[in-house]
Amino acid sequence: MAKPNSKPSEKDMQRARTLRLLNDLRMQPLKSLPMTLFLMWMVGNDVGIFTIMFVGMAVVNPLQSIFGTNDVFKEFEEEAKGDANIRSALSHSKLMYIASCLLAFAVALVKLSWMGLMPVNAMDWLDSTPPDYKEYTQGFFAI
Repeated sequence: MAKPNSKPSEKDMQRARTLRLLNDLRMQPLKSLPMTLFLMWMVGNDVGIFTIMFVGMAVVNPLQSIFGTNDVFKEFEEEAKGDANIRSALSHSKLMYIASCLLAFAVALVKLSWMGLMPVNAMDWLDSTPPDYKEYTQGFFAI
């Protein structure tokens, strides 16, 4: 049992620093979400060049972040090979990072829907549906 006044070892301090850095990285997409929400509110729901550019970036940036997840966490791979706690925290951090990016992507998709640019109603798909014929013939008379 460890003494109450004993200092943590260098390995424990390094592990704590790594876990703190992992926590900061996995919450990075959520830190920019309030500003994104505010700017989406500011641009309104009208379709214009500024609105399209902003919402386009709000759609593209989370997707780029998701595809670059391994690059973000690359510096922790060596430490994860030697320590099971860091390996577990690394995989958990990657999942949280991807979930945060998916949340930001969902916010952008909702904004596209509010602008009327997402096909969510039956009328949006009307041109691809075959017409309904109300007249049926049977024999000599039309019904």
